[in-house]
Amino acid sequence: MKVLGIIGSMRKGGNTGKLVEAVLGAVQEASPKIRTQAVHLSELEIGPCRGCYDACAKTPYKCVVKDDFQGLVQRMEEADGLVLGSPLYFPVPSRLIALCERLVELAYFHDMRKHKGAHLLEDKPCAFVAATEVTEPTDVFRYLFGFALFTRMTPLTMKRYPYYGVAGRGDLAKDPGTSFERAKELGQLLADTVEG
Repeated sequence: MKVLGIIGSMRKGGNTGKLVEAVLGAVQEASPKIRTQAVHLSELEIGPCRGCYDACAKTPYKCVVKDDFQGLVQRMEEADGLVLGSPLYFPVPSRLIALCERLVELAYFHDMRKHKGAHLLEDKPCAFVAATEVTEPTDVFRYLFGFALFTRMTPLTMKRYPYYGVAGRGDLAKDPGTSFERAKELGQLLADTVEG
């Protein structure tokens, strides 16, 4: 079994990445048989949807744009669970928007063309974390929830998600532990859900 963490921040080693890593660490602690891996979108080239509809309208979940999108989508499909992490960038960073936008287009054409088989990410458990300057990261979570629901994933729910209301580099280190405690809870919930 495998859980893939997607770090949407362009800042490697930043607050968002640390929260995603904390969730992944908690998943492994809860179930050592689940392998975890983090992907930094900052290291990938993923452009926006071009609206060409050349492949996606004809073949389920295929895109003609030659970048890192297809490889990441394959890794997402192979994973048993996902963790999506994002800072607040009105609403999220552009590369994460490009990933979501292109997956939503593929899901849309899957339905519109009545392609056979399940959606690529259907029923896949998905967890969310955010690093924001505001005390309530509603915009980030609303965006990620909408993406997950449109692509037929199963968002995990908690009363309070792991996030930290800061924007400065390394500010997560000032957290009194609340965000990391929530990350552990979320990791445990994800591990339990993946193991079913």
